[in-house]
Amino acid sequence: MDHASIADLLEHPRVLETRQHLHHSIPKHDHIMRVARYSYHLAPLLGADRRTVVRAALLHDLDSRLGTLTTHGAIAARVAAEMGEPECVSQAIVSHMYPLGPRPTSREGWVLALADKVASVSDLTVFIGGLFTGYSLRVRRQLCCTDPFYAQRQARRRRRRLLGRLWRRVGRRGLTE
Repeated sequence: MDHASIADLLEHPRVLETRQHLHHSIPKHDHIMRVARYSYHLAPLLGADRRTVVRAALLHDLDSRLGTLTTHGAIAARVAAEMGEPECVSQAIVSHMYPLGPRPTSREGWVLALADKVASVSDLTVFIGGLFTGYSLRVRRQLCCTDPFYAQRQARRRRRRLLGRLWRRVGRRGLTE
């Protein structure tokens, strides 16, 4: 893959922080790099602009946790626009969740949607393969601790478990006495 066209994004703090984020039970950075690699190879086959597709691939899941399965493309497209990316990059990102999201309107959008689906299947394969060695669960546990979104989620779960144990121990009688 030609890293010259994406060197600025590879060093961008928003992209680097994805190394600590959980996505498909693997690091989000691994997923976006896989999508970028697949996009790079698929773009000429579908007549799309390689540079646009690879840049869109690196940004397509930024802040994906803030949306739903169908809306996170629009969120990532807005982030890309705020980072100064051209409209064609944002346009490709918006539709990367097709058929659950909007239909792609450009060749680059179709390439990104296809590359994202192939990468997601590949992510699942990597995760399942790592279950046999314990690698996947180790990485998932580590990412759940370093990812701020999941760290908050873990804290809420710990509080609920603590309250549940307290409720079972004390019960209704203890609360009314």
